[in-house]
Amino acid sequence: MTKKVLITACVCGGLMLVAGGIAGVAAMDGYHAQIEAAVKHEKLANKSDIKINQQAAIDQFNKKYPDKHLNEVELESDKGKYVYKVKGFDNTNEYKVKANAKDGKLISNKSEKLDQNEKEYTLDPGKAISRDEASQIAEKAAKKGSAIEWKLEQEKENQAVWEVKVKDGRTVKEVKIDAGSKKVLAVENDH
Repeated sequence: MTKKVLITACVCGGLMLVAGGIAGVAAMDGYHAQIEAAVKHEKLANKSDIKINQQAAIDQFNKKYPDKHLNEVELESDKGKYVYKVKGFDNTNEYKVKANAKDGKLISNKSEKLDQNEKEYTLDPGKAISRDEASQIAEKAAKKGSAIEWKLEQEKENQAVWEVKVKDGRTVKEVKIDAGSKKVLAVENDH
């Protein structure tokens, strides 16, 4: 009788492991379906809601963190709204400001220690092509689609770069443009 009980217990245990594995796979499939649905139904920001210009966002940064060096200005969709993210630095810290692109109101700000190995370069937006011109160049380089996100960043001492995301249906391409010479540096699929 002990042999029968042992065999039965082993068979039942094996069946429970298989059932548990199947349930785990089904749960993961459900989880992936939820993520896909969330991404698919993510509320897209409307470009007509961009009411303030880049300089107004920079002014918000300068008001919050006077006498800091500017090195990046980004305009992106965040939870269905366009927001500006402006970054700067000094000798010890880096500073970030997030402002609503519709009304210019400050959403958040923070500062943190600058990594000692990190080299920052000062951005002069007045020496860069406009966001509109960067959009036109990026859309042409991507062949089709519409610009949806923009980042102007000082990458090297002598080179400011626009990174523009161009969306066509479900495809998004990132176009990198020299902000001074207008030369397209790269066109890549955004993942």
